[in-house]
Amino acid sequence: MSAERVHPRPVERIARKYRIGAEPSLVDEYAHLTNAQRTALFLQLRKRLIEERYGTDPGFERVYAIARRP
Repeated sequence: MSAERVHPRPVERIARKYRIGAEPSLVDEYAHLTNAQRTALFLQLRKRLIEERYGTDPGFERVYAIARRP
């Protein structure tokens, strides 16, 4: 069996090992990305968290009033 049949797409690295105290900061982790890539990553993470918490993206809801009327 060839490698092309087993892995038709590239494998993404999802875990890294660091020594305690030598972990990179979030600034270092995302510094090599462009603004557009960071925004896309943020929106992807936001979507995943919303789906995990609520089951679906609730979208925007209409707000009729935000202040108590006298």
